[in-house]
Amino acid sequence: MRSFALLFGVLVFATSCNVARMQVRKSAHRLEKEGYAARSFQAADGAHFVWARETGKEKIMLLHGYNGTGQLQWSRNAQLLSKDHDVIMPDLLCHGRSTTHWRPDTTTFPGTSMEAQVAHVIGLLDSLGVNTPITVVGNSYGGGVAAWLAHLHPERVKKLVIYDGLVSDYTKAMADSIARSVGAPGMLAVMSTPTPADLRVGLKLALYRQPPVPGFILRQIYETNVRPFRPAQITLIKDLMENEQKFTTAQFTWPMPVYLIWGERDRLIPNSVGHAVMERNGIAPEHWTVIPKTGHVANLERPRAFDKALRAILGRP
Repeated sequence: MRSFALLFGVLVFATSCNVARMQVRKSAHRLEKEGYAARSFQAADGAHFVWARETGKEKIMLLHGYNGTGQLQWSRNAQLLSKDHDVIMPDLLCHGRSTTHWRPDTTTFPGTSMEAQVAHVIGLLDSLGVNTPITVVGNSYGGGVAAWLAHLHPERVKKLVIYDGLVSDYTKAMADSIARSVGAPGMLAVMSTPTPADLRVGLKLALYRQPPVPGFILRQIYETNVRPFRPAQITLIKDLMENEQKFTTAQFTWPMPVYLIWGERDRLIPNSVGHAVMERNGIAPEHWTVIPKTGHVANLERPRAFDKALRAILGRP
């Protein structure tokens, strides 16, 4: 009877709280405890947001993936790195507290969404007074941003780490095939996430192990972290698809050292894509690292293993 009462109490507490909002507060507190501050720089197109601190330690920038934020994806990793690094964690355009406007209107922009993201990141670094080259790590969609940043502004990147990144060699046909393998009609449907239930499809592709997430928590996550941002975010995916030839066959000029980290069981962007990126750009095989028992977001699934892999790269030339 006592165990039933305890279980009932836990369920009442959980259903009366917004777990997604609690996680937002928890991750913010974690960063603030390490001395990080939320910074928002206003421009004509809206806010450009970043978490950062200045203690004089070596700087590293971590770029989140699609539907993420700097705070939610990287707070634990920033905590682990904070002994010897000042971490810069932007919210990319159409994500978190950054502006949803990546082009002047709905039809024209002098470049692609990736180039707009690069301009956004460069603007944040300039606003923070970070002018010397730094290590840049990018996951998933953020891996593509990191790749283009290093290509367009090599003077700003000391070392590039592509982590399960959407960089090249990932065609719409491949993406749609992957989506169909988990019951979705195509990848655009997965990325659109029209209902809370559709989040489960994304979780199947992204995670090594599927957590038992109750439906009410899934709805909270959807309403807090997904639904408000999807109309703007899906324009980024559509832009990639409209420029498929450019993005899938991109060959980069990267004068800095380049390393790749991949989750062993990434179903969303398979290991074969990472190997193709390496071959296309002449990256040495020893610059490839796999983190066992992880999927698309190793830094969330196994943060200490990810930290160990990243530190090994940071210690190399």
